[in-house]
Amino acid sequence: MKRLPLLVLICFLAFSGQAEAQFLKKLTKKLEKKLDKTTKKLEEKADKQIDKMLDLGEDEQTQPQDEMDTYPVEDPMSNGTFSDSMDGVQWEETAPMDQEMSDTPSTSFEAYTKYDFVPGETLVAYEDFTADVVGDLPQKWNTNLSAEVVTVNAVPGNWMRIGQGIGSYVFNELPGELPEDFTLEFDIMRDYNPDTFAFKRHLYVLFSSLENPNMYLNKHKSGKEYTAIKIANGSGSGGGVSIEKKTLKKGMGLTGYKPHIEFSKKGSIGTPIHIAILKKGTRMKVYVNEDKVLDIPRAVEPETVFSTLRLESEISTANDHFFISNFKFATGVETSERLFDNGSYQAHGITFETGSAQIKPSSYATLKLIAQAMQSNATAYYEVIGHTDSDGDDSINIPLSQERAQAVQTALQSEFGIDASRITTIGKGATMPLSTENTTVAKAKNRRVEIKKI
Repeated sequence: MKRLPLLVLICFLAFSGQAEAQFLKKLTKKLEKKLDKTTKKLEEKADKQIDKMLDLGEDEQTQPQDEMDTYPVEDPMSNGTFSDSMDGVQWEETAPMDQEMSDTPSTSFEAYTKYDFVPGETLVAYEDFTADVVGDLPQKWNTNLSAEVVTVNAVPGNWMRIGQGIGSYVFNELPGELPEDFTLEFDIMRDYNPDTFAFKRHLYVLFSSLENPNMYLNKHKSGKEYTAIKIANGSGSGGGVSIEKKTLKKGMGLTGYKPHIEFSKKGSIGTPIHIAILKKGTRMKVYVNEDKVLDIPRAVEPETVFSTLRLESEISTANDHFFISNFKFATGVETSERLFDNGSYQAHGITFETGSAQIKPSSYATLKLIAQAMQSNATAYYEVIGHTDSDGDDSINIPLSQERAQAVQTALQSEFGIDASRITTIGKGATMPLSTENTTVAKAKNRRVEIKKI
């Protein structure tokens, strides 16, 4: 009987040893699985980084991840970097020595054949910041935050740079009550790598019933009724354009979203992106470069009147900026049937490269509208008149305006089959201005192509 407790103790210890061994064996297997998963994740992350590097091409360089959020930032889609300077932001060319740099972009209309945006005929407000001092807040704008005019090397013109914070920006040259039909255009750039993380990089275009656009600047999307267009520059693939409509009518609000490559991680840095918005009645269309991203038939209720148009920004990361320029607001949104009701059409939608007669591809829709009007009246004859602003001498402006008129005639013939014998051309330079004021808006109005029915 005295041996029984000893046998029990021996059995217990043997069982405990086996249990401990089984426990250690299970623990070892569990640790091995965890290690395998961790190793696999690390390998996948490394593969992604390698794929990203290989996608850049042989002549392009990458930066370490911890340097992505600081200047200079290299654009994986182009050749150059941004850097700060005394005069604002510089774009420094870093193209390989054996790579040829083209001075002018392609004139091909191919990408724009489905582009149907036509600016309004009457230019109401225009801002390119050329009248402002570099480093200052633009004199015609109001904000609750800050902004400064800068220049960017290799990209022409002045730009309003918007940085970190939550801000509202009011262009005080806009009408107090927006018309029922209008067009809005502007160019936007960024200086950050969109694949780096940021909580918010958003720019809103707000159309609101708020009585005065300078009210409640610290409160975004103010007004009992509004339609807000948001450009989201998120990290990864989450960037795009969205719309939010608020109305007093129950159930008639809406939201919509469309991704776009320009606001994804593959988007360009330091390259202007053209935004165009057309409102005609209740319908609103939004374009990014040549792409129509939103087309909302009831973006506005019929009785809604907008009194406020302003930009609103949300940027959470330091050293990340939006750049805005070439802000145009126009009225007189016409169809081809009514284009020549007044005998002539001021085609501000036909634009050219600076100092040349090379038509920009974005002019395609305006040319198409003119061609449709000409085709609907096959017996009519037309005169294309080129006009410039008053900058420069007549000895340069008049021949340039003549060349531009001829370029329009050629495009109407080659792209749309309009018989060239029905079109005469003449260049007037700055001799027939629409406005004699020496302002930015006046000069923009005077730079145009006029199509006259004769």
